[in-house]
Amino acid sequence: MLTERFFVEGLAHASYVIVKNGEAVVVDPKRDVDDYLAAAERHGAKIRAIFETHPHADFVSGHLELSERTGAPIYVSSKYPAQFPHRALRHGDEVAVGGMVVRALDTPGHSPDSMSFYAEDGNERVVFSGDILFVGDVGRPDLRDMHSDPRAMAEALYDTLHEVFWRLPQDTVVWPAHGAGSLCGRRLGSAPSSTIGAEKRENWANRFDSREAFVEAMLSNLPDRPIFFRRSPFANLAGARPLAEVPKPEQIAPETLQARFGSAVILDTRSVDAYGAGHLLGSLHVGLRLPVFSTWVGTFVEPEQALVLVVEGPEDAEQAWLALARIGYERAAAYLVADTPAWRAAGLEVRETAQLEPCCVDAWVKEGRTLLDVRTPGEWNAGVVEGAVRIPLAKLPERLAEVPAGPMAVMCGSGYRSSIGTSLLERAGRTDVVNVRGGWSAYRERQCAEPDSQDLFCRDLFEKLPVAA
Repeated sequence: MLTERFFVEGLAHASYVIVKNGEAVVVDPKRDVDDYLAAAERHGAKIRAIFETHPHADFVSGHLELSERTGAPIYVSSKYPAQFPHRALRHGDEVAVGGMVVRALDTPGHSPDSMSFYAEDGNERVVFSGDILFVGDVGRPDLRDMHSDPRAMAEALYDTLHEVFWRLPQDTVVWPAHGAGSLCGRRLGSAPSSTIGAEKRENWANRFDSREAFVEAMLSNLPDRPIFFRRSPFANLAGARPLAEVPKPEQIAPETLQARFGSAVILDTRSVDAYGAGHLLGSLHVGLRLPVFSTWVGTFVEPEQALVLVVEGPEDAEQAWLALARIGYERAAAYLVADTPAWRAAGLEVRETAQLEPCCVDAWVKEGRTLLDVRTPGEWNAGVVEGAVRIPLAKLPERLAEVPAGPMAVMCGSGYRSSIGTSLLERAGRTDVVNVRGGWSAYRERQCAEPDSQDLFCRDLFEKLPVAA
């Protein structure tokens, strides 16, 4: 039995191809399925079965397209209210593929219809645990609250761990659907796999003295949930259309932007510095170069909203289109190659966002200007600038009323999220906003000049953004 893992950075999504005797199964496929077809061909195998552990909240699956292209049936829990052709499994049901037997395990807790898949091959034992059991963590119980009460899910999760997973052979390899960085858990480890024995000993979720204490812990300190998390399960229950049917954005000239796409969200995907040097008024900035691009877009943009991408080149438009399609965002209608002189010539308003150097932050605050820290509460625990206003980035649109008037510098960990924050503030009408270059990391490691010369270095920007009298 050969297991090959596929991992999507940013979404931190893991999927699998398992091969034996010329036959293969795929577990939790991503939206773009060509990789699985290529893997099967590389191993001289035919895909005979597709297993979905649950209707995922954090990405749109390609299970239906993969089934249509291979003829392989899609297996899901009998509790999974699928609207596509499928085969329903109950706890203990077995599927034979290539001489191996895959056993279905009913494992609710992350969702009411979660199912894990256990297989043995000689001395090798594996379990594909979906979003129930991760390396060092367990799944959140609140992501399907439209279908089930989170407390009931947390109680079911406790039972699943103790009555199903901890009773598996201790050397069973655990292959989860997510790794570090996923919002489907809280403390996911970076290792690709673990074992039942290791998780039973080391997973934080197995350290509670009672069921009640476990449930309360599962319901506390849950991460913010992006907009698309509420939409993806329904897309997965229905089955997404083939990726090739998702329209790709067309390149447009600046002159046509307002006439053709006046109501679209302008999504600037360039670097922090490129965006700051000149961008279209009202654009949302989410840099494409980091793998969390789609997650942040899906935090602030509704999937029905049309998008016009601002990119460095056509290849970036293609990359953004795929990243967005993976979370079910299919309305990237057009793109503009960045060209500020051409924008101005077309009568479009171009704005700049100044970058505040880390060594200027203390003087900025001391003189009475606002510093907005958009990191998470966990990051604040590691240190903050005294006097900073603290609002996590994901909460900023709903808490704009708490942002003081006057000049505003925005800080995050590295300068990436804070640039998103400056764009959100500009979209809300703020014109006196700057970004802290390098964020908290650069501020913490700053090596500044003597105060007098440092003051001269900062003064030019300060004079452009004076403190209100």
